[in-house]
This record gives sequence, structure tokens and C-alpha cells, in this order.
Amino acid sequence: MVFYRGKNSRNMHQAGKLCLLGLLTQVRTSWSLQGISDSVTAPAKIAVIGGGIGGTSTAYFLQQLFGDNAIIDLYESGTVGGRLATIPIAGHNYEVGGSIIHPKNQYMVDFASMFGLAQKKGCPGSMGLFNGKEYVYRDSSWKYISLAKLLWRYGWDVYRLHHLTEEMLINFARIYTLQSEGHAYHDVASLLTAMDPKFLEMTHTSSAVWLKGLGFHDLMIEELVTAVTQANYGQTPDMQAFVGSVSVAGANPNLWSVSGGNKGVAEELLKDSRAALLRRSVTQISYNQEHFSVTSLERETPEERLFTEGSASHNPKEDVTFEPRTQDYDIVVLATPLTKDKSNITFVNFTKDFNFPGHYERIICTMVQGKLRPESILLPEGDHIDEILVTNPRLIFNAFGKQYPVDCGDCSQQYPDVWKIFSPNPLGEDQLNIFFEERNSTNIIDWLAYPHYDSDQQLADFELLPGMYYVNAIELAGSAMEMSVIGAKNVALLAYKYWLQDPNAGMKVSMKDEL
Repeated sequence: MVFYRGKNSRNMHQAGKLCLLGLLTQVRTSWSLQGISDSVTAPAKIAVIGGGIGGTSTAYFLQQLFGDNAIIDLYESGTVGGRLATIPIAGHNYEVGGSIIHPKNQYMVDFASMFGLAQKKGCPGSMGLFNGKEYVYRDSSWKYISLAKLLWRYGWDVYRLHHLTEEMLINFARIYTLQSEGHAYHDVASLLTAMDPKFLEMTHTSSAVWLKGLGFHDLMIEELVTAVTQANYGQTPDMQAFVGSVSVAGANPNLWSVSGGNKGVAEELLKDSRAALLRRSVTQISYNQEHFSVTSLERETPEERLFTEGSASHNPKEDVTFEPRTQDYDIVVLATPLTKDKSNITFVNFTKDFNFPGHYERIICTMVQGKLRPESILLPEGDHIDEILVTNPRLIFNAFGKQYPVDCGDCSQQYPDVWKIFSPNPLGEDQLNIFFEERNSTNIIDWLAYPHYDSDQQLADFELLPGMYYVNAIELAGSAMEMSVIGAKNVALLAYKYWLQDPNAGMKVSMKDEL
């Protein structure tokens, strides 16, 4: 799923600004980061819990801020990358988790460039909006014919939605400037407000109500907007408007992914952070006023747990095979969801109770290598389609699309026919046999993929208490790769300021020399 949104604004601060202070006075402005105080000698011991894109980027940003003045342990009992994952099919690897990145996602763009990871654009293909009885829209191989068909059905709402999304991306990009200057926020509401006060308002009303208030027509919301929210989050425009806008921003023709798999970004971030990877599962965090104690276990079957977490039979406590181990830390960063359906971590000896409301949405990703029956998706003989988005939430699938390997460099090359089906519930053998006249392989990934979003969203805090932070708080605003990285940068800055006991630590300061 996607965000995959943001505007490249690393260079928004000009290198020099001319100030007219008089003919004989010139002000030269430069920037420097306030660094580690000379009085701080012992390195900070930091635990990062979770090895997805949020955890690995947190470790990276911590290393950038602390340098050699931190010892970082990263706990991950499964595969580094978390919900960025691939599986092998017919000799190639395919994305099964977070799969697309917006061209204006500054952090992901920068990471790919920094680590020499090539951007892979999607292969061209045909798309349709399907309501279960008919295709209400089919695109054309000719760009302008597709645009004309969209305008014929949805009118100027098409242009207006595009303009609204571009405006949101511009405002969203403010976070890059703010974070580059060292600003950090204790809660998600404050971070959203810093970008644009409207963003916080949007989390307290549904996407449908928000868009209707802006004059969008019901047909646009019920078909086009529903199709993208269903595909990206498995939910309807009843979801809060900020994440709905994140979803709409993902309907961009210039989306990309990392050649070799998006999880490569997380792997490279971990290497660059110089954090120690501990392949252990954290079960308890305790506090004794001087330090945090993290208790963890080694597990026997780490690789497959995330792929089956949506199943009612999934119980991560069952595969414990080793004795627990406890280590002490100055700072703890939780970069893993803490809702009851996603976490078994307990908090002991704290003076406050921690409440992590809500639950994660179950999404079944079914990967099929096989021959599709065109009539099963209401296509006439000889017709084909590469991607189906659904406008009817009551259908058995949310999206249905042809897939290409993560190392695909030439779309004209012949690859196995592999299809990805997103659905809210597992598809039975009889249902799969309706869609496919032959199947060479079937792989099922049962995710708890992203939060269930309300129309009036309860947001969370990044700082659970001084020295303990929660990266995944940002997912309640919007779940996406770029959002996780933004949360990670914010938490790293909070931890840095806490360690130095200086709210200005990490801030850029202006130094003026008058000549």
C-alpha cells in the first residue's frame, strides 16, 4: 500500500540570502547542527524494536544524529523489511507487501539514490473500474482517449481532484523542511498541524463528507475514490479524509518501486545505521526510573509469522523455544504496531497505563501463477485486462492485477502470468477455480496490513514517556512507507533532544558574520 507522497524540498532553503542592512554591511547566513555536548561522554544505549521500514530508518536517523555516541540494538525476529516483502514464484521474486512509491516521496527517493538502488517504473497495461456487474470505466492505450472517457463520466471533478491532490502534496512537503531544521513533535496531531492545520481537521471527518463539502459529486466518490481506497487500504471513503487523500495520491501514473524489491531500502538502512541486529522477539518492557529493561525471546519460526498474522489460528506465543533474556537501555523506540491484534508486548512497572486503541485491517494477498478465465471477470472472448479496481465494497476481492517481477527491466520480456488478488477474506479453492482455468502455484499471505480507519480518528502520541517513543503512532494518520520514515525521523529527533536534555539539540542555527 502506498504513500508515497511528498514534495522534494531538500533544497528549499537557499544557500545564501541577501539582506539590505546598509551599503557597508553584508550578512552571510550559514547553517550548522547543534551537536553532542562535550559534557556527554558515555554513549546512549538505544533499543529499536521492529525491523520494518520504520525501525530501520529510525536506526539510520539515530546514527546520523548521535554518531559514535550511541550503541543501537535493533530487535527483529522475522525478515528485515517487515511489511515490505517479496516471495519467489517461478524463478522470480514478486512484491507482496508495500509495493509502490510516489515520485514526491523525498525520503524514499533520497534513500534509493544514496544506496544506488534503481527505480523501477510499472509496466503499461489496461485498467478498469468494476462494480460486479459491468465495467463502469475502461481505459484506452491512448492517453487522451482515457482522459476524455474520465471527463465524460465524472466531469470536471477529475481535474478538481487532481488539483486538490497537488495542493495537498505541496503542503505535505513542508515536513521535509521542518525536519531538516530539527523540529520534532510529541504527538501526531502536532506534526500534522505543522504541515497544514487542515490535515488535522481531515482526520476527524470522512473522505466522503470532506469531498462532498468541497463540491465533489456522488458518482466521483462512489466509483473513482472508492476504487482507490479499496485497492490501497481495503476500506471505503468512510475512512478519515487525510488517509483518503493519501490513497488518492497513490493513483499517480509515475509511481515506482525499487528494483530487486522495496525491502532493499530497509536492508541498506540497517547496514548504514551500524545497529546490531538481534533476531529476537520482544515480550516485555519495564522501567525502574533509571533505565528501561527489554526482555526478549528467540523464536523457532521467525520467517513466516508475519505472513499468517491475519489468521485466527495465528498465535505468536506458540513458537517460543529459548529462555528469555533482558537487557537495559537508556532509550527505547517501538517501531512496531502495539494494538492488541498485532502485539504481545507487556509494559511493567510504569507509572502510567498505555492504551493502544483500534485494530488492523485484515487483507488476504493471493498470488496465483496461472491462466485467467476472461469470462470470470466479465470480459468477452479475446479481450484482456491487466488491473481491476472495484467500486463495490461487497465484492469478494478489492483489487485484481497482473504482476511483474521485482527485477523486471524490460516489460516486453516474457514472464510467467502471475496475478495478485487483494481480498478481505480468504478465497476458497472453488472461487479460485472460477477465476483460473489452470493454476501452477498459489501463495496466500494473510496480512494485518494497516489500521482500520474511522471517520473521526483517534490519534496517538510519539512520546509514550521521556525516553520511550512510538514510531507507528503515525500510522493512525496514514499508513505508508514515507509516512513511516517521517515518523522515524521525528522520533529520532525526540530521542536526541531527550538524551542531551536540550530542546534545541539537532536544530539548525543561523550564524551571522558582519563585515
